[in-house]
Amino acid sequence: MEVSLKDTYDRINNVCLVILTFIAFTGALIYTKSILVPFVISLFIFSVSGPVIDWFEVKLKAPRFLSVILTMGIFIITSVIVSLFIAKSLNTFIDGIGDYHLRFTLALESVVSFLNSYNIEINPQMIKSSLNSLPVLSIVKQFSGGIMTFLSNTILIIIMVLFLIAGEGVTKIKNNMVKQVHYKISKYVATKFFMSLITAVLVGILLFSLEVDLAFMFVILTFLLNFIPSVGSIIAVLIPFPVLFLQFGPGWELVTVMSISSAIQFCIGNVIEPKIMGENLGLHPIVILLFLLFWGLVWGIPGMFLAVPMTAVMKIVLSKIETTKTLAELLGGKLPANL
Repeated sequence: MEVSLKDTYDRINNVCLVILTFIAFTGALIYTKSILVPFVISLFIFSVSGPVIDWFEVKLKAPRFLSVILTMGIFIITSVIVSLFIAKSLNTFIDGIGDYHLRFTLALESVVSFLNSYNIEINPQMIKSSLNSLPVLSIVKQFSGGIMTFLSNTILIIIMVLFLIAGEGVTKIKNNMVKQVHYKISKYVATKFFMSLITAVLVGILLFSLEVDLAFMFVILTFLLNFIPSVGSIIAVLIPFPVLFLQFGPGWELVTVMSISSAIQFCIGNVIEPKIMGENLGLHPIVILLFLLFWGLVWGIPGMFLAVPMTAVMKIVLSKIETTKTLAELLGGKLPANL
């Protein structure tokens, strides 16, 4: 009886320690968000560089330092191209604001006249005055500040990744747990990158073939949002809807784009990607959804992008600690026998 009672107390103490550690860990993540988010993004981008460096060494028989230099060059060129595409998309969006304001006004007038024809009286002046009273200037300032923050973080991330890749030429990973984390994350990020790229290319072909406005911006958003599990693909499909409605109205173009883009997202996200990814990370879908909300609460939108790989890292670390092995099994969707 005494032994079982002692075991019970030990288990309660362990559970309390885990809960307190989790609370302290969450608080530390929130407090150090501005530092950790760029660093973690850099680590995940760097995790993809490992297979590239190894490919140069094995396939091209290049020395390690030359492989590292080639990988750094590829990363810099890719960063410049992506930045140019983003800048072009933002310029297109800013240049078209006046045109979309006019289209929105015309659409509003047509809706009001349609409702008035059914004896639903709506004063258009009241709606226009309500729209004019919106804090547009403050929204523009916040948007500009967000763009500057994004650009500054991007430069910081690029510098961090370059230093990490340069360090790859000096030392190799020897710790088994770190090797496991590096392998799983690199495979996940690489697979997600190529699947998101294929999705964005297919959606881009669809948008450009119909000459949809702001197609560049929607392609980039499709690529980025596909890194957010489950929710991201839905948002990527819905984002073009207002522009499509203002440009084409409720016509066949709107139906075509929405239906085909939904089919592309479903086939790649639910059929092709799971087969390629397999059981790589070993996370239950419900766990992914819960931690998507958790990381979104802790780190905002960047946390949603990093939710899956960060949770996978947590699972690997927890599985190596005797006290938290049960939690690691729960993250994998396995109910431990001793519960």
